Amino acid sequence: MNTPKTVLNAGEYLFGQSLVSPNGAYALENRADGALVLRDNLASRDLWQIGEGGSERVLLDLLTEGLLVLRTFSGIPLWSSGRIDRRASAALVRDDGRLVLVDADGNQRWSRDPADAAVLACSPPARGDRLSRGEVLVGSIVSPNGWYELSQTPNGRCVLRSTPESPGGARGVWSCWIGAPGAVLSLAQDGVLRAGTDSTVLQRWTGRMRLDPSSVVVSEVVVRDVGDVVLVGEDGSEIDVTGTAAEEARLAENDDEFDLREAEQSTRPPRPAGSGMTTDWFDSLDLSVFFTITWVQGIDGREALSRLGVEAEAITPMTYDEAVSTDSSDHDGMVSRALAVPVGGWVAVIEPHGFQGVYRASEMSAGTQVIVYHQGMDGTHLAWHRNGERLAVYSEDDYFELADGKPAPEGLDPSAFVPFMAQVGLGVYRDEDEEESEFLPPPLEVACLAAGVVPEPEHFAGTHPGAISAEL
Repeated sequence: MNTPKTVLNAGEYLFGQSLVSPNGAYALENRADGALVLRDNLASRDLWQIGEGGSERVLLDLLTEGLLVLRTFSGIPLWSSGRIDRRASAALVRDDGRLVLVDADGNQRWSRDPADAAVLACSPPARGDRLSRGEVLVGSIVSPNGWYELSQTPNGRCVLRSTPESPGGARGVWSCWIGAPGAVLSLAQDGVLRAGTDSTVLQRWTGRMRLDPSSVVVSEVVVRDVGDVVLVGEDGSEIDVTGTAAEEARLAENDDEFDLREAEQSTRPPRPAGSGMTTDWFDSLDLSVFFTITWVQGIDGREALSRLGVEAEAITPMTYDEAVSTDSSDHDGMVSRALAVPVGGWVAVIEPHGFQGVYRASEMSAGTQVIVYHQGMDGTHLAWHRNGERLAVYSEDDYFELADGKPAPEGLDPSAFVPFMAQVGLGVYRDEDEEESEFLPPPLEVACLAAGVVPEPEHFAGTHPGAISAEL
């Protein structure tokens, strides 16, 4: 054989060579008969083998994508380490016989243990509410009250589901990718969680990729009545808790809060017809469920776009329709669109599918003031900034405070919007379905009132400074 290696770096391969552990006790041998074998040099025996031998010569490649692949000279793959992990930069054999992929910091990203897969396959299945040492997860384990069950899917995930008998009915509660498809989860007598022969399960389960699985002894995996899956240590301590019980409680509290709010809403009067600002200008923009309108006082459109982060050469006169529909095939990657429209001493910077105004509002308000309204998939953002300071900010999580016209949770002047919310009747009138409502979205109307502007359709006609450029 050729000179042995101790490290196989990304982009390199083994051919007729061995990858030897630092202590020399183990060697991964790429043999001339086409087999890949882990050899225990001290015991003079083969621990595992990939390939039947007697076939054509093969290469063991560590691809730059972070995948270890055994292939023929003609490029036919015979085996791989699982799935792509671009952080994996080297392969080596540890002193304990594990073949591992590590990242640039030496953290283990994947492993194949010297454990015998045939022995693992003969292990007894877990029963009741726990996976104990020496067992495999075949079927499912169920909490004592029968409300939660943990099982493994064919694609390599552990999934916790609530049963039809649980208060919330049947649904997915938690899941974690543990290893290659078909690799059965086991808890060995040594206290290491494995998916097949892969011992990196504990790292993926806990999210702590720097954790050495051999340094932690797992005694049991237990499904509790409250919906948590717990990894129990040898001394009875909790190594990891999924936290699903707390999440279940939070969701239940949210459901109760929304039910109470819905009941309260039904007792409120509707908002009187004709009591709001005109909506024809907003309707003409035909914005989607994801957009931002940023009001900036006392500067022109080019300056407003520049403060938004648009390069000067990208700013050009365009109509609103051009800003929305112009072909963007000349731009690489994501594209930002923005149009700056003057309205009554302010500039409305409209991002039909963007959100830069949310993140740049403070810097845009230098020497002036900015009011930003964003509607997104996760909710509504309404904020008032003055000369770089946050006066009042309602984020996507502040639904109830905003809907009820209460002071903002954040800002130097949390009540800055409150007088204008009172004009709109937030907290007084029932919530309207925006698709059926004759009013502006309340936060947008509040923004207009705070800025003292009355937009009209003619403001948005003609050309204005705009930009279609690479993602800001």
